[in-house]
Parts: sequence; structure tokens; C-alpha cells
Amino acid sequence: MDIVLDEAKKRGMKVWILDDKHFPTGYANGLVEQKYPERKKRYLASTTADVFGAEHIVTLNVNRMLKPTIGFWDIGKPVNYAERMNNRLFALVAVRHGESGTFLEETIDLTDKVGEDGFANFTLPEGQWRVHAPYFPRTDGGNEAYINMIDSVSAHTQIEGVYEAHYARYGDEFGKTIAGFFSDEPQFGNIDGVCYDSKLGKYKMQLPWSDELEEMLRERYGAQFTKWLPFLFAESAEHKLGPQMRFDYMDCVSKLYAKCFSRPIGEWCKAHGVEYIGHVVEDNSLHSRLGLGATHWFRAMEGQDMAGIDVIGGQYYYGAPTQQRLAMSPIDGEFFHYSLGRLGSSGGHLDPKKKGRTLCELFGAYGWSFGVREEKHLLDHLLSRGVNYLVPHAFSMAEYPDEDCPPHFYARGHNPEYPYFAELMFYANRMCDQLNGGTHVASVAVLYDAELDWPGDRMPMQKVCRALTEAQISFDIVPMDMLRDLPTYKGGVKDGKLTINGVEFGALLVPASDYVPASLVAFAKANPDFPVLFTDALPKAALRDNAEPDDQALSAMRVVALDAIPAKLGEMGLRQVQVSPAFSELSVYSYAKPEGMRYFLVNESAKERFDGTAVLPAQKPLACYDAFKDCYEALVTENGAVRLSLEPGESCLLAEREDAAALPVHRWEKEILEACDKTLDLSEGWNRKCLDYKGKTVREDALAALKPVSDDLPTWSGTIRYEREFTLDAVPETALLQAEHVYDVMHVSVNGKDAGFRLTPPYALELSGLLQKGSNTLIVEVATTPARDQFNYPGPPFDFTIEAVEPTGMFGGVALRYR
Repeated sequence: MDIVLDEAKKRGMKVWILDDKHFPTGYANGLVEQKYPERKKRYLASTTADVFGAEHIVTLNVNRMLKPTIGFWDIGKPVNYAERMNNRLFALVAVRHGESGTFLEETIDLTDKVGEDGFANFTLPEGQWRVHAPYFPRTDGGNEAYINMIDSVSAHTQIEGVYEAHYARYGDEFGKTIAGFFSDEPQFGNIDGVCYDSKLGKYKMQLPWSDELEEMLRERYGAQFTKWLPFLFAESAEHKLGPQMRFDYMDCVSKLYAKCFSRPIGEWCKAHGVEYIGHVVEDNSLHSRLGLGATHWFRAMEGQDMAGIDVIGGQYYYGAPTQQRLAMSPIDGEFFHYSLGRLGSSGGHLDPKKKGRTLCELFGAYGWSFGVREEKHLLDHLLSRGVNYLVPHAFSMAEYPDEDCPPHFYARGHNPEYPYFAELMFYANRMCDQLNGGTHVASVAVLYDAELDWPGDRMPMQKVCRALTEAQISFDIVPMDMLRDLPTYKGGVKDGKLTINGVEFGALLVPASDYVPASLVAFAKANPDFPVLFTDALPKAALRDNAEPDDQALSAMRVVALDAIPAKLGEMGLRQVQVSPAFSELSVYSYAKPEGMRYFLVNESAKERFDGTAVLPAQKPLACYDAFKDCYEALVTENGAVRLSLEPGESCLLAEREDAAALPVHRWEKEILEACDKTLDLSEGWNRKCLDYKGKTVREDALAALKPVSDDLPTWSGTIRYEREFTLDAVPETALLQAEHVYDVMHVSVNGKDAGFRLTPPYALELSGLLQKGSNTLIVEVATTPARDQFNYPGPPFDFTIEAVEPTGMFGGVALRYR
């Protein structure tokens, strides 16, 4: 750390510090393990016994119930027997069986039947019963060496072990060289392994617990608290008290996460002149669940100075928006494509503390074949969702090839694409500057679905987000906490519009669910001029939170079918962007800056070109910004609509500029081609030279026809230099070089002059002004990913998926189109 800080000071750089010894945040540099064993996680577990038709006294060995049941498949697994001896009974409660695995909301508290010997003797009414023994363990859950996120004293161990330790050594650099700390995926970790169904009721799942939590629940339930505890584990048949209990538990747990962990760290950082940033695990709805999750994404972000997410490990994949993929785990493409980026940017837009900033950790664990081409697609996707601060993962100081979550951008010089990764980062910085310092322009709000997910089934919010994205309707995701306390978020409702921190919404869309908080109904009732639209159906009931349920008001709420949302919002005048022809894979992000509007458009189709027009609510002429060249060009408009021609994967940023008419006119590739009436086929006659990472030639040959380098060198990665000459009868007015297949990067020079590079298809570069009459020399350099070189090394000890490796080099047709 001394070396890092010294070098940063020499270069005028700032450093963010990962806030733990290792991932994930919460280990507290080992202090729980080494110094404070009493601060280990505390859980609520429940072992059960079924009693069918008893008509006489039965006896239960409650001592045995103070640990999990054990199957033969569990024999031999590591067990902390010493810690199990400290498990303590909380209650003994019988619940009447219903049907199909559900239980009636009829309970009997048997706690007073437990004797000092640990046996309980009791008689139950006629029928079938399940007896729950809720108890407190500190083992048999997740990692025992981590802090308890909902215990103030335990959670403070994180500050002591990491934050205060850094301040003791580097306090003079806080707020100077040290910008702040980065939390990486802090989580409840109450179960081992990766799973996404970590909702209440999951079989054998232990639940996070603390004295603070017990106090909050007793305040809500009073003497009935113990009687309803089993419904944290059992499914209620009546769906009344059970869903309420689950809602209350998750509500309390998520608030305590903010109170005990996130907020104190943020306050400590502020007091010491630095900022606090990071992200939790959001994957596949984990943002609203236990296990790897933090139960409520917005509350988890409460103490942080930026909103944060990550997109790694195949979570977003260009061209496959809705397909389920197997990467680090089964991936719900719909969540990552339509919801996650917007979730992150909504936190940045709507929480004044975040100052409009949303970060994303990106690129990591996609594998060595994930090069700058796919990185550009992922980057544009995130920019089009409002992400404007980037944490590229990863640069590694380890020897090549480091097995830990590649790609690694430099890889000790072994990554041929590293110079072009630098160009991509220049692009990223310029684009982030374009989308900073202003306000997101939205049409509607989507209700954050955590509180809909906790007590029952719900339509995942990504379904609603998808309907809006495909219709180019701009939105933010809004949590109930903001609607309950609008003044804190600089918000209010006036003239039928909801405003939060400067972002204005014309309607609120609520994903379909079994239950909603009563405060949502109260909000809608208090603001009758502001449209609150429930998707597909009204909920079964409202649950008590800081408002009492109003069944009559709930039944009067308005409903809109999911597939009718775009048309309905169009009728309401809430479709600000109109594209023609309709194109569901065109993403649009609208952003207002003091100097004018910004519209970022991305064609996220992997095969279809968008060739049409877009009507944008701009008040000034629009220019197209090229972030690679850092320049603007004027756009041609037709009857107030902007003419667009975006190839698959192509993006463009349009900016309002008073001087647009004086700028050179932007020409889309299609327009350049239409101006060309001659074609020179350059597919044959190339000299090819293959260079390793040190620039040494490993193969040199003359090609009659282009073919993949991997046909001859299947386990080689590097840079390929193609050279050939051609003759022209005259200097062309317009010329465009087109290459059919390039993996991954094409860098072109003509007659010794740099013509530029392309990181993504279409691999076409304009050569106008570089060609001459007579002989011309054309050089094309192609950089590969390091993927094929990995065949030369032993495989890593773990892998998330099997990569299909693409060919290398330039092949297929190459042509010069000119006029």
C-alpha cells in the first residue's frame, strides 16, 4: 500500500481501497475470527416435529431440536460441534397442518412446556400439527468468520478492522491521495452456496437475527410475536398473518442493514474526508433477498456516496437479451438486460446524496475471449441505462496467465488488445463526461419490487422495464421509501406529476403482485391526479406498514395490461421519443445538461440494422458526437425527425448545439456506400505476418485468399499484420474500406498514414483523403484476444462456463468502395 500511494502521488492520481482483506466485504480483516468471537453472526433456525392425531400426552426431546436434522448425505461434512453446544431455544410453537404443504394460522405456544431437562410434555387438540422449535445458533449457516450485518456492535467491527486501521497509518492522505473505500458485495451470507431462491420459507434456511431485530418485531407484534414466528419458515394457508409476518421481518432486517452497516460506514467516511462506494449482489432478484443478497437494494446503498452495481461473468450478453445463460450460475438475461442498469442509475438520479453518480464494476470473469469488441457492447449498454462511473475489472499484477476472473487487460504484456483497451477507456471517459452533471429525463416511474417480493409472488419488475425499454419510454425505478418520505428526496406531487430530486414522472407503474404495502395505496389515494397503474391485476391485499390497509381504496385502483403499457402511456402523452419504423432493440437514454440535451441511442440487435428516423423532444439543433475522435458533426433532419442508420451494435450520442449548422455533416455508413459507384475487390493477394506479444515474427506468408489465422495456428494469440498494394486510376472523392470478418480489432494505415481503427463491427473505415493516384499501400493490423493462447496452459482450478473460442484474424471479403 505504501508503494501504491507513493506512485499515485507522483502521478496526481487518487486511490480507492477495497474495504476488506478479501472478497466479500464483511470479514473485517479477520477481527471476528481472531479477536471478537462473540460478534459472530447470529441466526434464527427452526427444527420441526410432526404430531398427527395425538389424543394423549406426547414427549419431544427439545435438546435434539436445537440443531439441524441430518440426512445420511450429511455424514462427514464439517460441523462445529463446540459451537452447537451454545445453541439456545427461543420458543416451542405448534402450527396446525393445512393441505398441500401449507399451515393454518392457528398456533399454540408450548414454550412453557419445556422442562429444565430439555424435554417437553404436552397434549395437542385433535388433528395434525407441526411443532416448531425456533432456536439461536451461530453455526450451520454461512461463513462464521463474518460480521453480523444487523448487529450494531458486530457491524462496527468492519470499521475497526479496516477503516480505522487505514486511517491510523494513512490519515494524512485521506481526502487527498485516498479518495475513499469500496465495498464489494457485502451480504447476509446466512446460507452457504449460490442460490437465488433465498426467500423466507426456503427449506432449512437459517435467518439473520440480532437483539435489535427482536426488539423491532416485538414492538410490532407484542405478545403475539412468538406465536407468529413459525410463519417465517412455514407457508400460511390463509395468507393473512403469514405474509404480514414475512413482510415485517424483511422490512426490519433491511432497515437494520442500513442502520448498523451501510449508514455508519458512510458517516465515518464523511467525518474523515473520504467517500464510500461499492455494490451488493443484485443478480436474479437477489437484491431483494437473503443469502448472497442484502434484502433491499436502495436501503443497502443508503450510506454510500454513489449508487453501485456490477455486471460481470456473462450477466449481460450482447444479442441475447432474454435468453437464460449458464455462466457463474444460471443467468436471467431479462433481469440483467432490462432492469439492472436502470436500478443502479435510478439510485444515482433520485437520492440527492449520490449527486447523479452511478458506478458499475464491469468486464470481470467473462473469460479470456471477452475482448474490446464485446467490452464496447457492454459499455454502451450500461451508458444507455445511465451508468456514468466505471470500475474496470481487472488489472492483475500476478504472473500471466492469472486464473482469477479474466480477462486481464494488460496481462503482463500478453494481451494483444491492450493498446485498444486504452482507446476504449478514452471513449468511456468522454462518454461518462457527456452523461454527468445533469438530470435524467424520464417519463414514468416503476415501483421497486422488493416489498412486493418479500411476502408472496410478484411479477418481476424487469417485465415492466422491458415493455418500457422496447418502446423507448424512459423511466426510473422508485422505491416505496421515497414515496413515503418525498421531502427528504426533494420530491413532491403537483399538477399530476411526481418529482423526485429534479426528475419528473407522469405515472407510476406497479408490477403485479400478491401483496403491496398499505402506504402505496395511501399514496395513490392522497394523490388522485397522479396516475398509479397496476400491471395486469390488482393485488390480493395490502399489508400494514406505516399505513393501515384500505381495501376499498385498493379495489378502486387502475389496472393496465403489461402488453398495453406502451399504448396506454402514448394516450397519456408520456412517450417522449418516437422512432419509425418500430424497433424494439433500440435503446434510448435522455439526459439534460445545462448546455443542452443529450440522447444516447444504441442498436442492441446483433443482426438487424436500424434504418429510420427518431423524433426527439429537442429544442435546439442536434449534432452527433464521436467519442473516439472527440468531435461533433451535424445531423440531417427530415420534418423535425433525425435520420438514423445504426448498424447492429452501433451507438451514437446526439447533443443539442447552437452551432450545429456550422459543423461538418455526419454521414452514416449507408450514406457513404450509396455515394460509391465503384468496387475494388481486395480479398486476395495479402502478405501476412504474425507477431507475438514482444513483436517477434512467428509466421510470415503470402495468401492467395484470406482465411482465419487459427486454421494454421489454433493455439496462438497475438497481432497479425496484413499488407498489400493496389492501384487506382484517379484519386477518389469518397472511399470506404470494408472487411467482412475481423477478430477482434482492425487498425488501418494507408500510404504510411494512420486511417484509424474499429473495435466493433461493422469493420469499415473511411479512407477519403488518404488515397492517391497510382500505387497505394494498405496495412491492416488485427489484434486477437488472449483466448487461444490459454490452450497452452493448464486449465484453472475452477471455471464458471466453457468458452466457445472464435477464429482469429481477418478473413472473408475485403473491398474498397469508392467514387
